[in-house]
Amino acid sequence: MKRLAVLLFPAALLLVSCANKEPEVEFKPIQLNWSARSEAAESHPDKDRCVISITSSLMQDKRILASKMELLDYLVLYDVNGESLEFEGICGNTAFKDAIECRWKAVCATEKNVVVKFHNGD
Repeated sequence: MKRLAVLLFPAALLLVSCANKEPEVEFKPIQLNWSARSEAAESHPDKDRCVISITSSLMQDKRILASKMELLDYLVLYDVNGESLEFEGICGNTAFKDAIECRWKAVCATEKNVVVKFHNGD
């Protein structure tokens, strides 16, 4: 009986150590302060979808995740351009104003995915 226990214990230990573990999710806190430049932008039918899509894109972006800032705080101005919404994010932390992650633009059209483009000094 002891011999069986001695054989089963290492096998159980091996199974536990080889079990798939969930990878740690990288997370960087961001704060987005949305400000419409017009009433048309505020009441645009795609606004909520665009806000959710942009937020998701930012939270997954490698530049955001690698940022040296503990909290990324953006003022996000947006307005209507044709049938699309255009967004511009500006970092609130002026100490990092030259960092690539401190300025971005995004266009959200009804039929396209949102693409966030980072830029600084362009």
